[in-house]
Amino acid sequence: MNSPQHNQTLSKRIPELDGLRGIAILLVLSFHYINNQLIQSESKIGIALSKITSFGWVGVDLFFVLSGFLIGSILMRTQNSPKYFTTFFARRFLRIIPNYYLLLFIFIIVLSIPWFKGNNFLTGNNVIPIWSYFTLTHNFYMAQLNNMGNDSMSVTWSIGIEEQFYIVFPFIVYFVKDKWLPMVLAVAIILACFLRVGHESWIPPYVLLPCRMDAISFGALVAWLNINKDLPALSRKYFKVLMAIILIDVLICAFLYFKYQDLGVLKNSLFAMTFAILLIFALTHKEGLYGRLLRNRMLVWVGTISYSLYLFHYLILGIFHQAIGNYGGVGINNKKDLVISIAAFATSILFSFSVYKLLESPMVKWGKRLKY
Repeated sequence: MNSPQHNQTLSKRIPELDGLRGIAILLVLSFHYINNQLIQSESKIGIALSKITSFGWVGVDLFFVLSGFLIGSILMRTQNSPKYFTTFFARRFLRIIPNYYLLLFIFIIVLSIPWFKGNNFLTGNNVIPIWSYFTLTHNFYMAQLNNMGNDSMSVTWSIGIEEQFYIVFPFIVYFVKDKWLPMVLAVAIILACFLRVGHESWIPPYVLLPCRMDAISFGALVAWLNINKDLPALSRKYFKVLMAIILIDVLICAFLYFKYQDLGVLKNSLFAMTFAILLIFALTHKEGLYGRLLRNRMLVWVGTISYSLYLFHYLILGIFHQAIGNYGGVGINNKKDLVISIAAFATSILFSFSVYKLLESPMVKWGKRLKY
């Protein structure tokens, strides 16, 4: 199943994938720093920017597709290893938990400082038990309570989904025969759409793994193709078909949005399908304009620190608005608010890079000492 070439390729960092990570995190940042802060804007520019960035949340779906591909690749390559489970879980722990727990400890410190008590974005709406953040089960409480909880920590729902995926998927890969795995992934994609039906609130289908497993499954399906088939040859042979699927996908999304102002239960699957195809092109069309774009140094660099940046950017935004704006929340209502948000963005970049260099990177290197 696994050729030496596949093993060598997947053990190295692929800059095109870092470029995709960079796009994903920039989409998320545009949603939180522009859309969410300008959603109440009355100016034409503010309204336009808010609408342009209103789909920035799809960056998380791109992250899920990439996660499905990368984790699927690792598991499919190593499923016959005697240390398959122990090494995988240890590496994932070292990769995810240190950064995430650092965020939680900073959040607890913020909660304990009286000066922040009046800032609802930072310290309000703490209906989610703090211990559930540490056990990465807080997304269950979000779904049960129909509440995203504390605003500054609301982004962590996706970390809960990722960790639950890390727990479940190794067993699927290990026990399901390789030839049946694509069928299982296809069923998961279809089932996710049905599981998003019938909820009174948008929150449960947004934050629960069964409802979001379509994007992850698309990524894992690309991993299976990359390992078991000649993906470059398939990409060249069906290039026009894949491009047609993207075009049809975009047209369907545009129709649903302009007709109903919402894409319904299919939206995550539609976006994930396009992202999966873009992932295939990133792996197989490296010499073209698309590949060169994804290898842009700045984009790759942002993608490299994207995990830390995803975790800390929203909390830092709230801290800056409290420290300088001091009006209890976040939002761009005037030039001062704009400067505050720009300063928070720059600080998020610098802080995330520091965390990457001093904590994340050493932990990842430590994890790589553990061999399969």
